[in-house]
Amino acid sequence: MSIDILAFGAHPDDVECAAAGVILKTISNAGKVVIADLTKGELGSFGDEHSRNKEAAESSKKLGLFAREQLNLMDGNIENTHENRLKVIQLIRKYQPKIILANAVFDRHSDHKKAADLISEASFLSGLRKIETYNDGQLQYKWRPRAVYHYIQDYFIKPDVVVDISDFFNQKTEVIKTYDSQFVSAADPSAVGILNLLKQIESTNQIFGRAIGVKYAEGFTCERYIGTENLLDLI
Repeated sequence: MSIDILAFGAHPDDVECAAAGVILKTISNAGKVVIADLTKGELGSFGDEHSRNKEAAESSKKLGLFAREQLNLMDGNIENTHENRLKVIQLIRKYQPKIILANAVFDRHSDHKKAADLISEASFLSGLRKIETYNDGQLQYKWRPRAVYHYIQDYFIKPDVVVDISDFFNQKTEVIKTYDSQFVSAADPSAVGILNLLKQIESTNQIFGRAIGVKYAEGFTCERYIGTENLLDLI
């Protein structure tokens, strides 16, 4: 099996908020995308494990995902341990993605940076054949993606690359609103910050878009040089 994008998120809705535009655009071009949630987001101030699982399933349908995985790590305590790296490696080798998307390298929620480090390290180690993992009792082949790109979340980070999502922004917004417990039903006064996140996402996507002369774009940081066969392919 080989897919185009394997997108990891520390919590359900992380990927949707930061990279749903790229995912929708990839799938519209017949690409295959899988999202892997590291935790169930059980410590979230709004909603619960059951509601967030339901919302993630509905979001997956709206996005048109090839599959969605849950690694069941502990919310609020994501650790870059040998055991957790093996779980991530097993998933990378299972789907053999061309590229991997991961959490922001620095952000307000400590789980995000920890997830970024875990995914980055596991993505490299997945290419080492002496690290053995199994899927359904079968020894897996080593696999290393072409690149790991970190999406940008709550804190503003200067991106290394931005992707035009203008044609998919409205659809992205509807996908995010699928997480009703987080963005719609949270009527408590303390929910102001998370409700304003929708406005922040739009503003950030507009800022990134303006830099390349389009309406909306999503930004990513990367761990290696960005390569192209032709400079004319770049906007």
